[in-house]
Amino acid sequence: MSLKLVSPAEPATPGAAEPTSEYRYWAFLSYSHHDKAIAKRLQKQLETYRVPKRLVGRETSHGVVPPRVSPVFRDRDELHAGSDLKASVHEALSHSRWLIVVCTPDSARSPWVNREIVEFKKLHGERRVLALIARGEPFTSDMAGREAEECFPPALRRALTDEGKAEGEPLEPIAADMRKHGDGPHRSMLKLLAGMLGVPFDDLVRRDLQRRVRWLSVLAASSALGVVVFACLAVVAVQARNEAQYQRQQAEGLIEFMLGDLRKKLEPVGRLEVLDSVGEKTLGYYGGQDAAALDANALGHRSRAMHLIGEIRDLRGQPAEAQRAFEQAAETTALLLNKAPNDGQRIFDHAQSVYWVGYAAWKRADGRNAEARFLEYLGLAQRLTQIDPANPAWLAEGAHARINLGVVQLGMGRANAAVTTFQEAGELFGALLPRRPELGLDLANSHGWLAKSYAAQGAHDKALEWLRRRIDVLRAVPDSGRSRTVQREIMLAHLEIAHQELSLGRLSQSAANVALAVGMADELVKTDADNFSWQLDACVAKLHQVEIALLQRQLDQAVRESPTISGCIEKVGAGDSTGVWDTVLLKARAFTVLLALPEDRRRAESAARLREFLATSAVTVQKDMLDRASLDAGLAAAYIALGDHDLKVSGSDARASWNAAVRLLEPHAATGDGFVLTTLAQARLRLNDAEGARRLVARIEPTIYRHPAFAELLNQLHAARGTGGLSVPLGAKK
Repeated sequence: MSLKLVSPAEPATPGAAEPTSEYRYWAFLSYSHHDKAIAKRLQKQLETYRVPKRLVGRETSHGVVPPRVSPVFRDRDELHAGSDLKASVHEALSHSRWLIVVCTPDSARSPWVNREIVEFKKLHGERRVLALIARGEPFTSDMAGREAEECFPPALRRALTDEGKAEGEPLEPIAADMRKHGDGPHRSMLKLLAGMLGVPFDDLVRRDLQRRVRWLSVLAASSALGVVVFACLAVVAVQARNEAQYQRQQAEGLIEFMLGDLRKKLEPVGRLEVLDSVGEKTLGYYGGQDAAALDANALGHRSRAMHLIGEIRDLRGQPAEAQRAFEQAAETTALLLNKAPNDGQRIFDHAQSVYWVGYAAWKRADGRNAEARFLEYLGLAQRLTQIDPANPAWLAEGAHARINLGVVQLGMGRANAAVTTFQEAGELFGALLPRRPELGLDLANSHGWLAKSYAAQGAHDKALEWLRRRIDVLRAVPDSGRSRTVQREIMLAHLEIAHQELSLGRLSQSAANVALAVGMADELVKTDADNFSWQLDACVAKLHQVEIALLQRQLDQAVRESPTISGCIEKVGAGDSTGVWDTVLLKARAFTVLLALPEDRRRAESAARLREFLATSAVTVQKDMLDRASLDAGLAAAYIALGDHDLKVSGSDARASWNAAVRLLEPHAATGDGFVLTTLAQARLRLNDAEGARRLVARIEPTIYRHPAFAELLNQLHAARGTGGLSVPLGAKK
């Protein structure tokens, strides 16, 4: 629907003035805690505004115009997570003449804001609610792809029914727009006042302008007193400006310290939640500034702060907020670079912004956009090394850029190119390590990605070699024993080693590495139970452990851990920090494990949930998604497990599920990935295409891939053939 923003100066229904004795507050401010800074500023503006004398005492449809609209209720600290509003808040709503809703995407999603609107409408009706648009867009909840931009809570968009539910006829709320392309902060406040007082908006604007003109006239008259007075005023003004600039620099420097140096101290021990309030204040501080009006120094502060906020939000599992911060940083650094295109520092700063925007695209599994951003990042890094080939920080940028580009190359199925790119990155990091020991983490990271690239080529022995090198480098990082970041990286390396050992058919070695990883993940969670990334790591490690327990026929252990796996499915579904690729693959693996549990009384429920998940994943998974072959193999394995369950439990036709698995993997049939080929062969064998399965097995035989699933496939083919097995025994290398 088209949006018409109605000025609050237009009274809802002209009529007799209402009694004011029953009202204790002029307005109740309803807002999300993310918008606390906006609400606090609005409360101060409303309570300190002096109504023009010519309007005071005038009779309007809303009553007698007072000198001030005070007090305004803003305190929501008493609101708790129960089922009902606290009595104190209910009382404030009942004694408030108006409800002002600070409208942002956060408030649109807030159940408390929606409940306050519903409660107020029950008490006072539909027409005493005012909206202040601060961020987002109204009425986008019904627009495909723009739902997250909606800023109006549901109770603003719909009238209440007789049952008190916000499901009635659509509304066009009375709204003021404080965004810079709308009314702006000051005029939007005047619009709210006009609506509350029942006076025309133009009267307030005119009186406000007259007040400013009078003030300027007094100032001009004062300047006529003489050159000396004028000079004194000029000196005072310059001093005030310098003081303001100094205070701003001090404030921005403090912000950088808290988000930068303090973050470096808090991140290794997993206490980033301490910085949440700092991020809120910082967003409020920069949100009120016009980037085009800032000088280069202020723009630099702004961009660095936005980078750091984005990183913290990402680590805290808040991708939407992180994405906004990264994009704001990129816009700021682009402005700086345009002003001085050959300035090395500005090239460096913009390279950081480009990286983070590319990182966000990569996390959404958007390979095309991620590759474009990372190629741009690499180009900027190469410009830096041309300017100063001896600068270690700029040389490191070239290595970082190659890591990012290699990750995308690997995800797009170009493993050979990725090996070369990661080797180049590792050589650069290795050369810089003596001068910059802190680059040990980055060198270890390049080893880890190189291992993944070799594994994608089927060289699992080389992958293991580079993973062990990765652990050696991590243990050599200064203060590695106390750094939670390093411990997490070592834990992830053990998980990957376990995966590669499993691919070689070494169950006991794989189990030992998984046990190490589970212990380390549990220790990390103990240090910060709110760290979503660490919670997810623990889930992944436990999932590995249950998968290996099933392969080792340790069924009691697998059953004992099944509630953990069910909990992981819920956690992955609720966690925004998990990328799309990880979310789909982890759920597919978890559901597959649950169906494999023996005599599980919840198996029917698990099958139903898996069926629903597979139906929705077709919408979630995009055709150009990174590392699509591995993702499709995980989904195909889930389809096979579902078909096996249907055949065993109900005797129903499982061919639909098995055919779905074949359709997923046929586009990847030319790959050399043992897991993909094994899964495709399993599906074909179930569809009575034993010859097709044997042809795939013949391609795996010359490789070193000997996963237990491959051993089971050999046994199944042996049973289907009724003769001697295939030529290569497990564990052998042809």
